[in-house]
Amino acid sequence: MLHRGSKNGEILPDIEKILIIRADGIGDLLNSTPAIALLRENYPSAEITVLARPLNAPVLLGNPDVDKVIVFDKQGEHRQLLAQLQFYRALRREQFHLVVAMQTATWPHLIAFLSGAPYRLGRYQKRFKSTLTHAWHGKYQKGEIHEVDRNLELVQLICQGEGTRQLVFNLLPDEIANAKARLTPLSVAHNTYLIGIHPGGSSYDKRWPEKQYAELADRLADHYNATILLLQGPDEAQLTHNIQEAMQSDAIACAPKTIRELGVLLSSCDLVVCNDSGPMHLAAALDVPTIAIFGPTDHVAWRPMSENASVVRRDMPCWPCSAHKCKIGWECTKKLPIEMVWESITSGIEATSFRGRRAL
Repeated sequence: MLHRGSKNGEILPDIEKILIIRADGIGDLLNSTPAIALLRENYPSAEITVLARPLNAPVLLGNPDVDKVIVFDKQGEHRQLLAQLQFYRALRREQFHLVVAMQTATWPHLIAFLSGAPYRLGRYQKRFKSTLTHAWHGKYQKGEIHEVDRNLELVQLICQGEGTRQLVFNLLPDEIANAKARLTPLSVAHNTYLIGIHPGGSSYDKRWPEKQYAELADRLADHYNATILLLQGPDEAQLTHNIQEAMQSDAIACAPKTIRELGVLLSSCDLVVCNDSGPMHLAAALDVPTIAIFGPTDHVAWRPMSENASVVRRDMPCWPCSAHKCKIGWECTKKLPIEMVWESITSGIEATSFRGRRAL
């Protein structure tokens, strides 16, 4: 087996079909796209397939490095054991030559083994790690490395070159053309700045309080005459409603139906303010100016991978921590001062002259 530190690994022979397992979050998938691009560069004639969750699979639409996407729906059609067994048999019939378990978990290692692929690459962690033919050995500490670099380091065991750190998320021409039509019924004025705010997050510890978001939105509306677009994900309607109720100015609440639609709306914004979340990574991939609010999450590993993005966080003596077992009420997030966020926004606006990026 190969070990950590083995860069520019030996190219594997006779690789015609590659399966990449990345059936987790939006950010995980997007931060894997540079590693997928490096695999494409090293195995240009191979058919590259990505195994993803149904919610996140659309991220790969229009990605030139991906030939095929297979959806695994553990909460839906593949919920029953029989359906899962049938799914595994179907994967085996694909006769992949290489499986990359880019998601570090027991299940991807098992899938790699059940696929029958002669080469199986992953990290030497979790159960079934001994079934890998090529493995990265080691353990990352918090604050050490970005997820993009972690994924690149993994595939460099079987690839040549350094790769790039650019996330890949491409909006299609018709999606861009539909952006104006999507915003028109929302009464977004053509000559004002459009500032998107996504106040949600996958867990409570990641969410900056609603009251602070409301005050920030009022400041933006007053100081920059901005139109505020409150973006909500599934089950976040109450969250945006609470912010609207607490605001003195007006805001438009919008619930995109798909990730692609969310991407169109984010790309139309002059600025996005959000918590550590999937939409944050989408905005980074689209190179939209972004202010990302972080709590206990490893900001080094998960910061938005874009030069146009800034992280705002409250440094705490208890970091790195176990966020879900916090004994002081997530003070890093819940007591993050609004002035820190406002200062980051204003300095970013002054640095770029805030000319606006919407071409509608």
